[in-house]
Amino acid sequence: MLVIDLLSRVPIYEQIKNQIMELIVVGALKPNDMLPSIRALASQLALNFNTVKKAFQDLEADGVLYTVVGRGTFVAEGAMSSDHLRNRAIERFKSELSVARASGLTEQQVSEMVAEAYANFRRDVQA
Repeated sequence: MLVIDLLSRVPIYEQIKNQIMELIVVGALKPNDMLPSIRALASQLALNFNTVKKAFQDLEADGVLYTVVGRGTFVAEGAMSSDHLRNRAIERFKSELSVARASGLTEQQVSEMVAEAYANFRRDVQA
C-alpha cells in the first residue's frame, strides 16, 4: 500500500501522509474505507509506531481521517474537500512551476502541458 523512501529528505511521517492523501485523490481509498491499524502499518513498513501515529494524527486533525475507538481509522467523508489537500496541491504545483521556469519552459508550453494533462485525466476517468 505505502512505500517509504528512507533516503528521501521528506520526513517519513510526511511520506505516509502524502501517500495516503494521494490514494484518496486517485480513488484507491474512498470515504469510510478502513485503514490498517497504526501498529499493523508500522510493523508492515518496519517503522516506529510513533511515526505512523503522528501521520495518522495529522491527517485526522486535517479532517482527512477519523477514528472510531475500538473499530479503527477510516477515510473521512469530506477528505477530498479538505483544505489541507487543496493547499498541498497548490504548494506542489508552485514548486514544480518553479522547476519548469528554471528549465526554460515558457508560459505557453506549461499551459499546453497542463491542458494535455487534464485531457488525459478526463480520458482516463471516462475509460
